[in-house]
Amino acid sequence: MADRGFQEPRTGNLFFPAYIFTYPPDQEYEIREQIGLLSGKLKRPNHYLDCLVLNIYHELIDFLKSESFAGKSIFDSVLEKEKEDPERAFLWVRNKLQSEKFIKYFTQKVKKHFQGETEKKVYLILYGFGSSFPYLRASELLKKTEQLIKDFKVIVFYPGSYSDAKYSLFGILDDDNMYRANNLNRQLGELAK
Repeated sequence: MADRGFQEPRTGNLFFPAYIFTYPPDQEYEIREQIGLLSGKLKRPNHYLDCLVLNIYHELIDFLKSESFAGKSIFDSVLEKEKEDPERAFLWVRNKLQSEKFIKYFTQKVKKHFQGETEKKVYLILYGFGSSFPYLRASELLKKTEQLIKDFKVIVFYPGSYSDAKYSLFGILDDDNMYRANNLNRQLGELAK
């Protein structure tokens, strides 16, 4: 990721600068630790790369806490609703996260980070899709934010597998519409040869 050629947003399949790194789900906490180390290394003076690293699950919760319904946060209302009608609470959360409001919330956060010129900002690193399932899938987020992804690269850490041009969450649930995303594992394998 420190390679200047890779940092260029216009490199990638069909000029779609999204990359997915798959890993076994049982390595989730190890990967999270590695993401922190990677971000720290990229910020060092020899690179000066300021990555925006987001746990998408935390972003979902923060969004639900920022929205209100009947004088309470949506998050608190959902916790109450889960006690009496879990299915309805699930649908409520899912609908909220499918809304344009969540996409706007997410987009504004990303745009705010990528403004200004203190350090070179070329990567948006996303993880936490295993925790956010079934409320939000990586394919949905990439599809809805495709117009946002122009001047930086998105690196998605994905607890699952890739085969036959398909991504599979946890190695069992197919994730639709990520065919345009570049498989980072394959590219790393080619570099290692």
